[in-house]
Amino acid sequence: MRLSARTKLVKPSATLAVTAEVARLRGSGVEVIDFGAGEPDFDTPQRIKDAAIRALAAGATKYTPVVGTKQVRDAVVAKLHRVNELDYAVEETMVSCGGKHALYNAFQVLFGDGDEVVLLAPFWVSYQDMLVLAGAKPMIVQAPASQGFKLTARQLGDALGPRTRGVVINSPSNPTGGAYQEHELRALAEVLVGYPDVAVIVDDVYEMLYFEGSRPAHILKMVPELRPRTVIVNSVSKTYAMTGWRLGYAAAPVDVIKAMATIQGQCTSNPTAIAQAAAAEALAGPQDELPPMVDEFRWRRDYVLQRFAKLHGVACVRPEGAFYAFPDVSGLFPLVWRDQPLGNANRVCEFLLAEARVALVAGDDFAAPNHIRMSYATSRENLALGFDAIERALATLS
Repeated sequence: MRLSARTKLVKPSATLAVTAEVARLRGSGVEVIDFGAGEPDFDTPQRIKDAAIRALAAGATKYTPVVGTKQVRDAVVAKLHRVNELDYAVEETMVSCGGKHALYNAFQVLFGDGDEVVLLAPFWVSYQDMLVLAGAKPMIVQAPASQGFKLTARQLGDALGPRTRGVVINSPSNPTGGAYQEHELRALAEVLVGYPDVAVIVDDVYEMLYFEGSRPAHILKMVPELRPRTVIVNSVSKTYAMTGWRLGYAAAPVDVIKAMATIQGQCTSNPTAIAQAAAAEALAGPQDELPPMVDEFRWRRDYVLQRFAKLHGVACVRPEGAFYAFPDVSGLFPLVWRDQPLGNANRVCEFLLAEARVALVAGDDFAAPNHIRMSYATSRENLALGFDAIERALATLS
């Protein structure tokens, strides 16, 4: 059967490919320590699971409006007010089948053939391919490790041009853990004010996972002039350990939400009704589980940095949020494995999976080929076992 040309424009997700390979190895009886998956190892809080059970018992098993129930959209509105000090109407919100789905919808309605969209690299693997599917041209601007993987206002200004129609801002970042401080965000926002035709996509999926000081004000709280052309995308996946529930949400001007709803209505229709009930509880209910989770991720971050510091040939910038470390492993490239130098980050990951049984993600698809992404969303025991195995494996090379 002949496939469309569209299928040749994109490649499989690198992160999901690692997850699939780990599952394959485990299915064949091979024990693997997974540092690849961007998924909290905590269970979904019981209060949220109970809300889903109540929804099931009440018969919430039917179609809902494409944009979601009023209950879950009210919860989104309440969350935006409580956490971000932003006031949105229910009509300016919608829910989707995960944060990725919300981003896809936004890209489809905002961008078209030849539109340039600035990506602040390193970036999450799916941004680039989703933009290509929309017909847009990703304009990649590198934020080096020396800047904490954060773009400066001057770099952003230099990247914006007459064909620029959008910019994507993700903080804290997947894959680097870099997190913009308030003055850094404000500087970027003030540059964008001067480009009224540029849409701003704010990916807030990791917004609660800040480790250094207080969480900054939202970019729209600091520079509200951007609100008429900004789409906020978020999900319950990371904050509430609800990756499998597949529930994301967006807040944007009404005309953008209506257009996104049209796309979604012809694609998936509504997200699962039961997941909507659970998400409403997650967003609007008590938030007591969040501080302990952040504290645990902060401890793991510090431990990971200590272990990376002991590895010759590896340099790691201190992550400020999320649950990722993004070390530069180019110092390992000259080491010989199977009669050849490791040579690149992909082979470093291949080596560590084969010889240490530790899964990591190479940085190529994040636009950072000298790096690998490590998720420390796993237990303290696994972190220790994994680093011990990495040290033993590297000691065999010359």
